[in-house]
Amino acid sequence: FSIELIPGAEPISKAPYRMALIELKEIKDQLQELLERGFIRPSVSP
Repeated sequence: FSIELIPGAEPISKAPYRMALIELKEIKDQLQELLERGFIRPSVSP
């Protein structure tokens, strides 16, 4: 698996934004469920 890049293109730079605690908890719960089901896996990139 690889991502093809467009020559000369630069990554988008955007500052992170705050999230309500309830939204953050929901995202963490959904990510944990996806990990447990094997749909996603932890990143090993630097």
